[in-house]
Amino acid sequence: MEYETVRTELLQAVAKVKAPGGFRGAGKEEPAGDYCSVSLDGFVSTKSALRSREDVAAALRARGWKPTSAGGTDESLLTRGTWAVFITRISAPVVGADGKMEKILHELRISADCEGNA
Repeated sequence: MEYETVRTELLQAVAKVKAPGGFRGAGKEEPAGDYCSVSLDGFVSTKSALRSREDVAAALRARGWKPTSAGGTDESLLTRGTWAVFITRISAPVVGADGKMEKILHELRISADCEGNA
């Protein structure tokens, strides 16, 4: 089943990225009818944040996914067959009660869609 193949490839690709709490979603979604998708998101360490999107995209390209577009350093779209994978890295400051920035959080979001609508 193509869904299982894509799910496994995404999980293997994100395993290379340092995500302290792991990735929410973990690819446990089940396809329903003719629609299926896999969604993963997790916070990545500051050390790996700069290359997290690129590392996941490179791992998928090694498995035959073709890059369709990239939005600078923050997003990538890859396709294979009827599937599309959209990878986004988001960075946002965490502001404390005193109004001062405490740290910056880096989140990696990955959405795959068998209809090509990721």
